[in-house]
Amino acid sequence: MTTASDAELVLRTRSGDDRAFAELVRRYHGEVYGLALRSLKNADDAQDLAQEAFLRAFRALDRFDPTRRFGAWLYAITARLCIDVHRQKRHRFLSLSVPEEGTAGEEREWELADTGPSPLDEAEQSELGAQLDAYVARLSPDYRIAILLRHAHDLSYEEIAEALDTPVGTIKARIHRARSQLRAWLEGGELDPGVAESPPSRDEPASREGDVP
Repeated sequence: MTTASDAELVLRTRSGDDRAFAELVRRYHGEVYGLALRSLKNADDAQDLAQEAFLRAFRALDRFDPTRRFGAWLYAITARLCIDVHRQKRHRFLSLSVPEEGTAGEEREWELADTGPSPLDEAEQSELGAQLDAYVARLSPDYRIAILLRHAHDLSYEEIAEALDTPVGTIKARIHRARSQLRAWLEGGELDPGVAESPPSRDEPASREGDVP
């Protein structure tokens, strides 16, 4: 069972083999939970969301295209659930309809002063990783989930756009701005209020679901 591919396990699950889906859960639970935890920043909420993500995946398995990556499909389900939780908690979102001036929506490489490995590549292997994780947690929900899907789970821009039901150009712009903000924080720079998460003041009414600030 453990040597079977994801596609094979999906087919077995569709044929009624519950052990096959249990193996998929075993393979992906850590990453699904990790994505939820880094997005929601609460262990109990993340565990509940991970369970819901696998339940929804199981119920929708007959509609899964086996030519796709199962992991990417599962992360997309998880990401949408994370966004739903943020909306239910009335978090304020920044929605970019066009890339910021000068980027044209293109991917910009992570750039620091040195020429060594990028912080995103070496994050899990150095103390910088913990610092970078803390800064990722400070990003607003839209930016946080986009950069996590891109760099922690290796989804393409197109897969992220499909997962979040957002234009590819907007996803590219969000990831570019998130990278810029993370670099600024690492270098002691200032906060970009459009990218960083900041709760509304006491005198400011919470936005209604679907509102664009």
